[in-house]
Amino acid sequence: MSNWLRAKVSTEIKNPKPSLFKKALKNMGFYPDYSDKTVHGSFSFEATEQVDCVLHTIDGNKPTTIGFIFEETPDNKTQLKISGDFYGLGYDGPEFLKKLAMQYNFEVTKEAMESQGFTIEETTAEENQIVVVGYRQVA
Repeated sequence: MSNWLRAKVSTEIKNPKPSLFKKALKNMGFYPDYSDKTVHGSFSFEATEQVDCVLHTIDGNKPTTIGFIFEETPDNKTQLKISGDFYGLGYDGPEFLKKLAMQYNFEVTKEAMESQGFTIEETTAEENQIVVVGYRQVA
């Protein structure tokens, strides 16, 4: 059975920086296609929604049934929403959102560390955490 989902991503991804958003998705095996503006159900093209981008798989360049909507909030910030059908993708909507938030925060942390002069030496990813190990030369 198809599992059409429309949910807001948690507050960890408010005002997503496009370059970090793209890297986070790449870590998960996807890339956003901003020319593709329609997401549909796995088994029915009748259930469709207009989105700002559709996820495509990196290996095989195939569109998925997941799309993102970038909405401006009253305080002029961007909020990321997701719409799609997770049937057959190997995870459900909440699990996908959790992984995306984790990968996005990983990219934010790496960028912040590098901007402060750290060299990233090692990263390890486990189911519920990502560890970033870095060093900075002290004069």
